[in-house]
Amino acid sequence: MEQIFLDWARQIHKEHPVVDAHFDLAAEVYERRLAGERNVVEKRYLPCFRQAGLNVLVSSIYVSDRDLPEQGLRRALGQIAALHEDLEPVKDQICVVTSKKGLEQALWEKKIAVLLSLEGLDPLGSDLMLLRIFYDLGVRGAGLTWSRRNAFATGCCKAGEFREIPGGITELGREAVRQMEALGMWVDVSHLNLDGFKDLCACAEKPFIASHSNAWEIHPNYRNLKDDQIEAVAARGGVIGVNACTLLAGPDLEQLCRHAEYLAARAGENCVGIGLDLCRGLYETTPRIHFETENDDLLAHHGEMEQFTAMLLACGMREEAIIGLLGENFLRFFRQVLPET
Repeated sequence: MEQIFLDWARQIHKEHPVVDAHFDLAAEVYERRLAGERNVVEKRYLPCFRQAGLNVLVSSIYVSDRDLPEQGLRRALGQIAALHEDLEPVKDQICVVTSKKGLEQALWEKKIAVLLSLEGLDPLGSDLMLLRIFYDLGVRGAGLTWSRRNAFATGCCKAGEFREIPGGITELGREAVRQMEALGMWVDVSHLNLDGFKDLCACAEKPFIASHSNAWEIHPNYRNLKDDQIEAVAARGGVIGVNACTLLAGPDLEQLCRHAEYLAARAGENCVGIGLDLCRGLYETTPRIHFETENDDLLAHHGEMEQFTAMLLACGMREEAIIGLLGENFLRFFRQVLPET
């Protein structure tokens, strides 16, 4: 990578908003704190966040198969509590926000604003009344399901598989969408299967996002979006976040740039953002039978976002489009959907 593009990229990151719409921070913090570690974000992530010029981070609340169904609710609540506790010593630098006012204040004070989103409504079981509890705890977005079936919808296959899974959104799932929209929560279609996506288009009345999905045409995978899905997200005013997992993007940053370019061409430059889905840290903390850990991340950490930006510049993407992709587009969306106070 030529130095001129790296210098240009660093300047963009310094002067413009940077948003990552999907990172399993709460899940990792929870696991590390269970193991006795403290100040996880401060020690492991803040330097890289600062290097990237990160302004807004969406932390997913992710519950693994091993904890469902009995421990799902406990784990989800534990992740929210663990993240708040871990951020307390560095609240002058990074904090959870729940409203447009809180977001703007964090940006003004040059803090990193963290938004919470459920990666699937699995912790609710089949009790939709619990949705309001999560909202009151600060959760502002949710996918109906992860890559599995629950009481609300059927997910697509996992990223390492390649098979179409039938089954759409249930009636309870439709009611969940109605309640989320009424509360002021965004709906996330990443991990939803093809039937479920069609059902959501039929029942949703507000914009929705795909926080961490790429383009099927560039890399066929059921976790990625086909052209009609890309256009549907864009037509409703949503945003699609490019995902830096090799299983979804391909082998290198050049391929990730092709996803960004393709999504911008199909959806429009105002409808593409970043949802890196960097999973190495969570993989390292997750109990497993086999001791080897997966590493499917194209970036080692958030600080390497500058390299992706530099490659986009080298590939000829317009600076205005890159500024939107880096953060302006998701920031605009969050400003639209978050409650005022």
